[in-house]
Amino acid sequence: MTNPSSDIPRELHSEYEERAFQSCTRCGESLAEIPEGYQLFKLFRRGEAIYEYALCHPCHAGLVADFSAESRQRLEEYHATRVSLNLGREKCAVCGDERGADGEYSLTAACQGRELIHALMICCECRRDMQSLLSRHTREVWDRFVSENLAGAPAGTFTPVSPLELVPV
Repeated sequence: MTNPSSDIPRELHSEYEERAFQSCTRCGESLAEIPEGYQLFKLFRRGEAIYEYALCHPCHAGLVADFSAESRQRLEEYHATRVSLNLGREKCAVCGDERGADGEYSLTAACQGRELIHALMICCECRRDMQSLLSRHTREVWDRFVSENLAGAPAGTFTPVSPLELVPV
């Protein structure tokens, strides 16, 4: 039986809750009630979700604001010049490679209420390129976010927050 109250695809649902994300990983607020929307992130290895999170727009904006100015500028430039928002979830938004070619990829989605606004996939190699843009301070901010909010995330796993301003919601 399908869930008529959600048009967010099953692969973007929480693996742990076995349903669409319900609350922000950081603040606990109900995602359906955040007027500015929210972003989902899932990291996969060999087809299995390694970790996942959902951030409401205020928490996402707050986390990104804690990044160093240098990292924010580098990420914004990278996304403006290299990221294509029209390749969907099957091709890497940076290099265009098919999903699964390297066995590791991430999915990022912008949502509002129970509606998927936009989603994209980034392959492992391109994620590593993005990670190389980040300052030590930004890595520390991210490590703190992971330790405080993502129990069970593999040690040393760093994944940049979804693209800045993925889609205006």
